[in-house]
Amino acid sequence: MSHYLNELKLLNLESLPREVFVRQQYMPARHYFPAHKHRWHQLLYAVSGVLIVDVIGERLFIPPGNAVWLPCGCRHSVSTEYGAELKSLYIDSRYQQLPADKSLVLQISPIIKALIIEVSTFDVEYSISGYEEDVVSLMLSTLPRLKLVTDHLPWPTSSELLKMCSQLYEQPGGKQTTLMLAEGLAISKRTLERKFHRETGMTIQAWNLRLRFLKAIELLTAGHSITNISLDLGYSSPSPFIYMFRNISGMSPGEYISSRQYRP
Repeated sequence: MSHYLNELKLLNLESLPREVFVRQQYMPARHYFPAHKHRWHQLLYAVSGVLIVDVIGERLFIPPGNAVWLPCGCRHSVSTEYGAELKSLYIDSRYQQLPADKSLVLQISPIIKALIIEVSTFDVEYSISGYEEDVVSLMLSTLPRLKLVTDHLPWPTSSELLKMCSQLYEQPGGKQTTLMLAEGLAISKRTLERKFHRETGMTIQAWNLRLRFLKAIELLTAGHSITNISLDLGYSSPSPFIYMFRNISGMSPGEYISSRQYRP
């Protein structure tokens, strides 16, 4: 079997040639994989750039050093605004050391990074005895030890709120108040607040703040300046933006970028 299996062949396979297959690719800016699902588990790892993974009820931002666990049958779409290099681990559906019923965002540790890189050099039909199998087994037994990342962006399910959030996502620097958003939906402010919290578990204000923070990470990773990011996100100057970023992450935007240089 060719080392470079294409996506069509992978999607049509009934099972993987081995317990793990590593697929590597670069997604150009504004590239989009439409919603799909696999017959196996997938660990999607951003080596560089930021991936946006949509699953039911959540939009997951995957910056460098993080990965998303997508269990067998989980319907998802993947996109990137500024381009991203990624590695996908396709794992046999019989693997049970991570949940089979929900997606997770995990922080890639140095040892997992090294193991993924090593496994990516193996032939598709690697030996099921000896060194290759030992490395694969170590990698799979280490995955459950990865740190869980919880700063997701919950996504509403109703069509009207989904459309509203999509517009907020496209214009994160907008100045719309909750009252203005409610008027756009022809409902009361109180009704909007109650419905939004029921569908996302967050207030609109808290959701918007998390959106701006995650968009900031995306723009920082793409190399945008702090001044430009501040203006793009609706801040009058860098100072309030830096305050927001530090308040949420515990570090300044500059410190965040420096810290990523030493992570996988």
